Amino acid sequence: MRIHQICARLQFGDAVTNQVLHIHRLLLSWGHESHVYASSSDEAMAPVNEGLKAYRRYLGSKEDVLLFHYSVYDDNHRLYLETRNRRVFIYHNITPPELLESFDTHLATFCRRGRELLPKLARCDLALGDSEYNRLELVEAGFPEERTGVLPIFLDVEKLEGDHNRRLVEELSDGPANLLFVGRLVPSKGVEDLIDLFAVYHHYVNVRSRLLVVGTSWSTDYTLELANRVRRYGLQGRVLIPGGKTGVSDEDLYAYYRAAHLFLTCSLHEGFCVPLVESMYFRLPILARRAAAIPYTLGDAGVTFRELDLPLLAETVEEMIVNDSLREALGARAERRFREFEPARTEEKLRGFLERVSS
Repeated sequence: MRIHQICARLQFGDAVTNQVLHIHRLLLSWGHESHVYASSSDEAMAPVNEGLKAYRRYLGSKEDVLLFHYSVYDDNHRLYLETRNRRVFIYHNITPPELLESFDTHLATFCRRGRELLPKLARCDLALGDSEYNRLELVEAGFPEERTGVLPIFLDVEKLEGDHNRRLVEELSDGPANLLFVGRLVPSKGVEDLIDLFAVYHHYVNVRSRLLVVGTSWSTDYTLELANRVRRYGLQGRVLIPGGKTGVSDEDLYAYYRAAHLFLTCSLHEGFCVPLVESMYFRLPILARRAAAIPYTLGDAGVTFRELDLPLLAETVEEMIVNDSLREALGARAERRFREFEPARTEEKLRGFLERVSS
């Protein structure tokens, strides 16, 4: 079988890119002919990207399968509408524009256009969300429910089990409680709320604590706003924001997970949220805002909240850190929930979906 994948951009370290690459490697290992095309790519991904023009030769092939990854508005959707391939639409969700426009009106406009276009892309053989939340959004947008399913994000367990920065773990194991957030520094992730919560926790509950905000910066203005917030609270040296525009290495990332006492997120929007599942692997207690895909991904492997009651949440953080029996119970639940995202299970789902569209 000849299978094509199209996405907006191939970029090293990006979650959608990682999904495309994992599927590409699997397809090749299963003996299929596999091709990857993107509107753009960074230097690291350029060798993988065949370019959209290369796909045009296959537009009329009715026996081919196209996996179209949708995460932001892109003109490449015209190829999806034009193709005679069997179409599999893979939805990674699009951030609601109102969560971004105060810092980036250009990106907010692309997100708005992407959401407005979604109902016009409903004619396909199969539509997959990488979470149940995303699948339900597809149904709401007009995709026939009987032709929808869930294909979770593939996890790179070898990386999770691999080398980590042992020196960094030692440096962070100097006594203070380490609260960890992993994700892009964007307004939709609620990083301001995260700092507000940590300020209450640090000043009124546990002064021997630090907040680790690990991810890539997205907007200079937003990053400055976060830095100003840290200064206003007098948290310099207590809130660490490593990464910058390129992010941290895998060795450092998994060191932060190993040194953490709690994973904490106030994110307002997630299509899947890989860091939740990575935290499950490390048996970390998880406290997360009950928003978008978070409850669907998390299951019973953590504690969620709706209202940003800072004093109550600060006390909850402390209880989840110091209560050994609670930590053990949450760790056991995390371990069970992680098994549901093991790559072998996701591989079988992908194989089943491909058989379904090719039969």
